[in-house]
Amino acid sequence: MARVYKQRVRRYWLPVLIGVLFLLFVFAYMKPWPYMLYGAGSAEPVHPRVETGHKLEEKGALLFTTVSTYSNPNIFSIIYARINPRMEVKSQEAATGGATNLKAYRNLLAWMRDSSEANALLAAYAAMKKPIDVKEQGVIVYALLPDSKARENGLQEGDIITKADDKTITTAKVLSEYLSSKKPGEKVTVSGTRGEEKFTATVPLIAMAPSNRTGIGFQNETVLKVTPPDPVKFDFADTGGPSAGLMMTLEIVAQLTGEDLTRGYRVAGTGTIDASGTVGQIGGINYKLMAADREKADYFLVPYDKKNPSNWNQAETTVKDLKLKPKLVKVSTLQEAVDFLKKLEPKA
Repeated sequence: MARVYKQRVRRYWLPVLIGVLFLLFVFAYMKPWPYMLYGAGSAEPVHPRVETGHKLEEKGALLFTTVSTYSNPNIFSIIYARINPRMEVKSQEAATGGATNLKAYRNLLAWMRDSSEANALLAAYAAMKKPIDVKEQGVIVYALLPDSKARENGLQEGDIITKADDKTITTAKVLSEYLSSKKPGEKVTVSGTRGEEKFTATVPLIAMAPSNRTGIGFQNETVLKVTPPDPVKFDFADTGGPSAGLMMTLEIVAQLTGEDLTRGYRVAGTGTIDASGTVGQIGGINYKLMAADREKADYFLVPYDKKNPSNWNQAETTVKDLKLKPKLVKVSTLQEAVDFLKKLEPKA
């Protein structure tokens, strides 16, 4: 009997080994890990994604750039990203800034995109000295502070608060004044929207340093609804974050003034925009440059801050190390970007 068993083992050991290895491969392929992978995204024309009711033929293109992200990768994707010099691996906690969960992080990114569209309208119409209607509609939970008790009581990043108890909340100031009338340890019931859903959370209040003011304990911004006099529509639902703000604004200005700011060139860029037209720095500029180079951009508009030129420094290093072709252009404001484009000699 023992002899027969040994013969069977010798005969079938290879198929058994192959079967075990196959199962291990399937397990490794299917198992997600709490990491996020980064790489070059896209560099697409803004023109088809912004409608203003004013037709404009562009001989070139204004390109908004993105970073490709991949959450919960398997081990093979992680290994590939580790050895690829044009990719990066971050823990999910680092990538999301410690957000409660991925859904909360994505809700926050969606609001950032919507906010960048609102600010693009405000900046564009301010630059053209045209009136625009603005309404305050609530308060976004941007980031929860370490001492806050909100997270364990149901509040998340990306939540938009429109009510505190029975009081309607339209601005961060209104919310702050209402909470300041209470004492630390008391509770407040806040409600509003969480992505496409409604939420309600009852959270204990804390004394916030250094002012000792009573509050929930989160960084916030007022949510704005901006309605322009022109029928402006955006189509950026497949993106997230605020970094297309500058390029959106340039496209709005071009369409509403009827001036082709491209001058026949492919001009890529990135950067947040605020209502005053100030261009803010962003993350992942190296990956956006890779995308712009792949799409044969002639120029790349880089957010520039004299006090902290991190975007500019990284852009210069990336272009040099990877031998990328787009010419870098410093921009600190919308007006600087417009002035640069207007001074370009039309491309033959």
